[in-house]
Amino acid sequence: MAQLTQTGLIKILGLVTLIMVIPIVGSSVVGLVLDGMLGTSPLLVLIGLGVGSLIAAIGIWALIRAGERRGYTGGGPDHGT
Repeated sequence: MAQLTQTGLIKILGLVTLIMVIPIVGSSVVGLVLDGMLGTSPLLVLIGLGVGSLIAAIGIWALIRAGERRGYTGGGPDHGT
């Protein structure tokens, strides 16, 4: 398994933060704007939050898969044996 440096860990933390924050906050803001323009109830905000959460979950899954390919998780086929 590859050893991560402090810089690598900070990079991963930054990526996770971006992957989680941008879709969730962005889609919620879009929902708020659409609610304001259309004069509807907060339903679009909730839909936006759900869509943003789904996008974030897919992004985290892709990041974990990329880490497996690089050997960061130790979950490869040989398990270090």
